[in-house]
Amino acid sequence: MELNFKKCSEEDFEDFYILRCDKENIYWTGHDKEPNKDSLYKWYTEQLRRKDRIMFIVRADELDEPVGYLYLDIVGDNDVIETGHSVNSRYKGKGIGTKIIEFALDYTQRQLKFIKNVNGWILEDNIGSIKNVLKNGYYETEETKDIFLEDLNEYKKMRKYVYKINRSKGEK
Repeated sequence: MELNFKKCSEEDFEDFYILRCDKENIYWTGHDKEPNKDSLYKWYTEQLRRKDRIMFIVRADELDEPVGYLYLDIVGDNDVIETGHSVNSRYKGKGIGTKIIEFALDYTQRQLKFIKNVNGWILEDNIGSIKNVLKNGYYETEETKDIFLEDLNEYKKMRKYVYKINRSKGEK
């Protein structure tokens, strides 16, 4: 499956909305129901204006619907990226999550020369995402944080995974 990564624009909102209404995405983003479309549109357009977030919509050539999305958030002293991604549950198990992570690392290496680490905070029960990042060269840290998922009315633990960008001295 050939994937296309496009920086999000307003015209991509409907595809983003489809992905955010996916049952697995609803769960892994800490919600209990589909988002309100108007509220999500407002949030989405605010995200597009942020200077510290780059969003991509992921499509496959042969499909009429989006297969995933990716966020790259610049954090810390502007030398760390935190990633967030999702795969349309209809296409789980086809290597799309792996390709999204590979794209994130490649894009960071080529386009964001000031970044030293790519971090991912993953819910401890999200075994698929954990396997994906470890397979792609991240390492597990001891750092965790508890987050309260208001829509689910429960606390969950997230663990930090890190990929160190290996740059030659002339590349910095």
